Amino acid sequence: MTTALKNQIRTLARDSVRKAIEAEFSGIRASLLPAVSKKEQENIEKLYKKPSRRAVKTLRVTV
Repeated sequence: MTTALKNQIRTLARDSVRKAIEAEFSGIRASLLPAVSKKEQENIEKLYKKPSRRAVKTLRVTV
């Protein structure tokens, strides 16, 4: 096999694995979020106002 073909296969494999991991993590994140009723959410927003859009901590994982 040529080097270009090997690199292309490697890139495709990485992208496929990355997409699969992202899909799994999004499912895990969704399952870890607690269910909040509409009334509870309104109460939370009334007490604490709107959340700031500033990220407190960012974690980047490279595969």
